[in-house]
Amino acid sequence: MDTAEGITDAGRPASRLSGHTLSWAALLLLVVIWGSTFAGIRIGVETISPAWLVTGRLLSGTFFLGFWILGSRIMRPVARRSDEPRVSLKAIGWFGLIGIGATAIPFVLYAHAAESVGSAVMAICNGGTPFATVLMAHFFTSDRLSARRLVGVIMGFLGLVVLVLPEFREGAGASLIGILLAIFGAWLYAVGNVATRLAPRVEPVLSSFIIVGMGGIVALGYALAMEPFPVAASAQSITAMIILGLLPTAFAMFVYVWLIRRAGPVFVSFTTYMSPLWATGLGVIFLGEPLYWSMVGALALILAGVAVANRPARRPIV
Repeated sequence: MDTAEGITDAGRPASRLSGHTLSWAALLLLVVIWGSTFAGIRIGVETISPAWLVTGRLLSGTFFLGFWILGSRIMRPVARRSDEPRVSLKAIGWFGLIGIGATAIPFVLYAHAAESVGSAVMAICNGGTPFATVLMAHFFTSDRLSARRLVGVIMGFLGLVVLVLPEFREGAGASLIGILLAIFGAWLYAVGNVATRLAPRVEPVLSSFIIVGMGGIVALGYALAMEPFPVAASAQSITAMIILGLLPTAFAMFVYVWLIRRAGPVFVSFTTYMSPLWATGLGVIFLGEPLYWSMVGALALILAGVAVANRPARRPIV
């Protein structure tokens, strides 16, 4: 479904009150949750290495989703469950690859980037996701790239450039490496956006369980091979890791899969243009990060870009 146009996959007019509003409400919920993720990562990596933070986040998210599935199976009638799409080997393969390549690997990249990059800058780097998503969606899905959407994406991308330029002028090598890791992770997220749209239809909580679970297994192998177990982790870092597993991993993954099925990958990708608003506020207020005029200008461009790209098309006057 294209929420901007109010048209469903079957070509029927959608309810502008229920469908459009519900999709935007889910999008804003993802913005709040994912916009808080970068601050949580910064707290987690204080005493937990990036690889183990990602592993703990994914494995705890898998536990929460598994508990959710078990509870739903107990509460719902068998007749209703029999009508749901079955999980095939093809679906497991699709969502397993998404869990590894578009979840576990970007998580590791962002955790390493958090060691040298502030949460607000990481959020802006992640704003490269819509730019990559619209290009991939144009070629691999029915979500075509219109001139209006392209203008909106470019405006948002300019906002990313405005904020990242001061980091390059400082000439900090570690910071530059962190920025590059975050941008590469953003492109992998874009692959996941499109792949989730193309994957076989499966109940969102089940597909989320496969994505997070496969990502957790791969992350565990990477952590065991690359870094020692964090025996001196603080209670604050452990709490941050568990919250990352519950909200931006388990619950947000469910909302993410559901919303991509409903509204398409391009619409969902704009969370990464809007989440810097929330991430910047958290970083400045709670983590003591400085607020620059370049950040304000970048956020203004991003907001304008989101408004342009998702403005409903005008209906012809009859």
